[in-house]
Amino acid sequence: MRRLWGIFFLVLFVQSSQAVVDKARLRWARTRPVIDSIAIEGNEHFGTAEIKGQLYSRVRNPWLWLKGDRRSRVQRESYGRDTLEIKYLYLSNGFLGVQVEHAFEPIGKDSSALVRISINEGRQLSYGKVDVKGGFPGEFGPNILNIVQELKPGDPINPFELSQVETSIKTYLANNGYPYANVAYFVDTMARLEGCPVTFEVLSDSLLHFGEIAIEGADRFPESAARRELKIVPGDIYRREDVLESQRRLFECGYYSTFSLHQADSVRDRLRPDFLLKLRERKAWHITFKAGAGQSEVRDLQWDLSGAFGQRNFLGSRRWDALVDYSFALGDESRLIANRYRLRFTEPWLLGIRMPLTLTGQVRPRIKDPVQEFYKRSWSVSALITKWFARKLRVTFGTEYEFVKITGASDEIIEFARTLEGNAARRKLYGMFRRDSRNDLFIPTGGSLTEFSADYYGGFLRGDDNFFKLQGSWSRYRRVWPGWISATRLRGGWAEEFGETESVPLDEALYLGGANTVRGFAQGGLGPMRDDGTPEGAQYTAVFNQEFRWKTVQILRIFGRTFRSFPLWQSVFIDVGNGLRNKEEIRFDNFAVAYGTGVQIMSPAGPIRIDYAQVLKTDHFDFASRWHFTILYAF
Repeated sequence: MRRLWGIFFLVLFVQSSQAVVDKARLRWARTRPVIDSIAIEGNEHFGTAEIKGQLYSRVRNPWLWLKGDRRSRVQRESYGRDTLEIKYLYLSNGFLGVQVEHAFEPIGKDSSALVRISINEGRQLSYGKVDVKGGFPGEFGPNILNIVQELKPGDPINPFELSQVETSIKTYLANNGYPYANVAYFVDTMARLEGCPVTFEVLSDSLLHFGEIAIEGADRFPESAARRELKIVPGDIYRREDVLESQRRLFECGYYSTFSLHQADSVRDRLRPDFLLKLRERKAWHITFKAGAGQSEVRDLQWDLSGAFGQRNFLGSRRWDALVDYSFALGDESRLIANRYRLRFTEPWLLGIRMPLTLTGQVRPRIKDPVQEFYKRSWSVSALITKWFARKLRVTFGTEYEFVKITGASDEIIEFARTLEGNAARRKLYGMFRRDSRNDLFIPTGGSLTEFSADYYGGFLRGDDNFFKLQGSWSRYRRVWPGWISATRLRGGWAEEFGETESVPLDEALYLGGANTVRGFAQGGLGPMRDDGTPEGAQYTAVFNQEFRWKTVQILRIFGRTFRSFPLWQSVFIDVGNGLRNKEEIRFDNFAVAYGTGVQIMSPAGPIRIDYAQVLKTDHFDFASRWHFTILYAF
């Protein structure tokens, strides 16, 4: 991100040293000639290979031709971007006086292009003493000094780093009541010392407090619904992050299609600015229909069809909605795998706290279980509370009563589960912790996702089944080298009965295998099995996934421009895991190991994924292979 900001700032104050080209040369460049070679002159501090690695332009080779990489031809943006990339490299390493000359020259009978770049590096400068001067409250001094301490004496001077520190000081002051603060830095490049002294001049100006907030456009929903989302409180010290947080909360509440929150045009008091919130409300009644492909823990690919209608301003700003939902399995066994009818009521501010309470009633008609050989129907009522902490952390807690009736079980399952056939009333408490710092939901290149859930059935809640389930997973994403993304996941589960219950109900047991856990196995096909080959359900599960993803050969370009908006990616992976009956089975030689590769078409709805996996032959597993076709990455 800092690199992108650096290039942005560089555009603002660096002028490209392009030579004036004649009309013939311009017409030649417009034909987008292939780049045959790149010549670098005048570089001493950085090697030629390192500089070429920074360029936007690339020498054409068979791999770039297969990928359809446009950088291997002269493009309209090539002139400026090559120069900016080189200047960014030098400026960020202390060469503040660097000069770059860049030109494209036609060569050969085929009129391919030679990229010629001449560099005058100048002198490399480093940081000397970093000081802060000016007028600001004394209590801010330690925090401002902590910010400028990012600049280490002896390190090369980086103007983009200096700009970032300047912005950080302004942000700190704006979040503490001084949004009009002025911050500037000065570098003494003429000093004869070991490094160049850097001075930050900080003038905080006057302390501000929030004024009044006027709201326009609150017609369908009560004005209080918008006002309660505001972190701006009249009389409080002005904080810029309170303004930004108010905008985020207004967007998340779901009542407004657009809104504008800004300081009022009329200025009654410069030190107590008033704010104006203009709203454009969504319709109170809504009807939606959805259809599309998805994935679940029990099927590689499924089609989802749903319809819903509801009201957003029920009893003020409360909401209710009714939903009908169907899911169909695709592949070897195409059939209906889930259907439900749901009525839901939401109180968005429980007890005056931004902590939504959701009450749900749900009916699931009789349907064959997606994993086991029996039929199940159920109805349930539940209450769920959700609370966000900061922007990345979400905690949920709820309770549910579910009535389940299971029929049509085979003799083998009845023998295993004894009391499986019949009715069961289940009462449970459940909670979930989720922290999501991924930078993208579809193709994350950084951040992590941590999830932990706990389900407690029966016990002091009473009910016909007594057991608990604990499940957790941690995923980490990072760039390992240019264009390659490393994705790592650890996942585990524990389900165990207690009291008079003899086993965890089969429809609530833990299952592994398939496109989202350990590839190379059918859904639910990894873990304890009965003699008839049906899954038994595990007490413990453990999974490790490692995957590398990169943008690959753009074969779809061969079919024309229609597919160019759907880039093609590729991945290689290794999956390790198994479902186990007891602790004694937790040994490395009991784990299945699968490896493979896959391709993904990046559609607007997310990656459409095709994976091929092979299972390594061990003492416990035979060699096997399997194709998986689904949507979204496995994790």
